[in-house]
Amino acid sequence: MSSGQSTAPIAAGQSGTNVGGNAQQTAGSEPEEVWDEAKLEQAMKTLKEMHIQCRNLRSTIPRLLTPLATKQQSPEQLFSSFQQAATTSNKEVRDFTRLMKDEEGVKLFEHAKKSRAENPHGIKPWRVTEHPDWLDRDT
Repeated sequence: MSSGQSTAPIAAGQSGTNVGGNAQQTAGSEPEEVWDEAKLEQAMKTLKEMHIQCRNLRSTIPRLLTPLATKQQSPEQLFSSFQQAATTSNKEVRDFTRLMKDEEGVKLFEHAKKSRAENPHGIKPWRVTEHPDWLDRDT
């Protein structure tokens, strides 16, 4: 989190902010999972990976059709190239689907939805121009 951002309550029924990682629960409420700094950083990495994979899926069909659009030396070569492209495309779609349906991903989106419902003001839209390294996995 960068400085200058306001902190929002992390758990339902919590008043104030999560100071020092000590979430305060009101009496009678169920304890909910506390999203500390490390968990939020991991969630950001997961979201970034989801975004990168989703963005890369945009070129799946053109990459799948490339062997059909180029002149091949033989029908066997055409079949082999197309089969390889289809296998690669299928794997990319399965990996993205698995990531989106993973328990961590589902919890992440539930938390984001809940957080947005509790504090809908001041959420800025994400701009690629503000994050030129968005496609780099190691940052």
